[in-house]
Amino acid sequence: MSGMPLRASFTLGVEEEYQLVDPVSGALKSRARAVLAGDWSGEIKPEMQQNTLEVGTRVCGSAAEAGEELARLRLQAAVAAEAQGVRVAAAGTHPFSHWAGQAFTDAPVYERLHREYRSLAESQLIFGMHVHVALPSEVDRLRVMNVARLYLPHLLALTASSPFFLGEDTGYASYRSILWRRWPRAGVPPRFADEAEFAEVLRLMLETGRIDAPGRLYWDVRPHHAYRTLEFRVADVTPRLEDAVLAAALARALVLGIVEGVLREPELPEPAVQALLGDAAWRAARDGLDAEFVDVAAGSLAARPVRERLAELVQRLAPLARELGDAGALEELPRLLERGGAATRMRAVQAQRGDAGLVQWLADETLLGLGLDRRAEQRR
Repeated sequence: MSGMPLRASFTLGVEEEYQLVDPVSGALKSRARAVLAGDWSGEIKPEMQQNTLEVGTRVCGSAAEAGEELARLRLQAAVAAEAQGVRVAAAGTHPFSHWAGQAFTDAPVYERLHREYRSLAESQLIFGMHVHVALPSEVDRLRVMNVARLYLPHLLALTASSPFFLGEDTGYASYRSILWRRWPRAGVPPRFADEAEFAEVLRLMLETGRIDAPGRLYWDVRPHHAYRTLEFRVADVTPRLEDAVLAAALARALVLGIVEGVLREPELPEPAVQALLGDAAWRAARDGLDAEFVDVAAGSLAARPVRERLAELVQRLAPLARELGDAGALEELPRLLERGGAATRMRAVQAQRGDAGLVQWLADETLLGLGLDRRAEQRR
């Protein structure tokens, strides 16, 4: 890929899902319809449940540009929400509101999902971040995905922000990812020889009626059906904007690293890769940045702290990140490791301020530095 205009070839896009919460009690509020009716931008979208808003950036040429887009969209969503008496909060699960009684969005696509997935759809209260990385037409996305899937546990550990669910500390850093694994066709994707093999599998799934659309393949990374991107779907939405930009920059650098041959598949049997990846994903969900797991891609089968793995990975990808213009975003990693992951910080806040105080903190953290943040002491 030497000499290619990298920013133009490996563009970036990010989607985030936000909770709508009461500004005092912190409870989830099914107010999306009212918020969307008052939004002048047309850039805020509904999701399956009325307690959720979704935003998506424009196509971006750098992680910094994606960060500017997310800042703008978070601010826009916050303004529209507060006009309707609610706030937005970014975290993988809500700390205490129950799924029972939450209103569904009135749209045919969500009605179909409700009929098909039943209690899974009703109890869905999870909020994620998706990162799209574009690939040149001559690059086989499935061969890139075969390597990219090895780094899903790293991205999950980096973004884990869902320790609480239904008023309980789950003991996990990302309980959102545990809840999401209940869905069919979720989790780590299988290995594919190439795009042709994937196309054949997709055709069989559609023709046999197992899925009604390509988007029903819910893997943690997948080739997108409408855009020529790899879509990383493993991350919790993160309260702090800088963490989201870091995760997006890392995903983008991973893709270029794979294309350039800096990152490769291990010489292990596929059943061993699947088993070790499944274990690593669970440990990342349980322990976040405190996890230790076998890094399948590292060549060594010794379990090591994910903090060390992330630091080594960022150092290895730093030259490519500079080529992409994303070096500054990856330099956020030491600061994140020093202040602790979102799940750890959420537990500390909840212990001091209780459930409602935690949600208020999350809403403030979501807008930190955007002009609507309310506590200067969070600026550290």
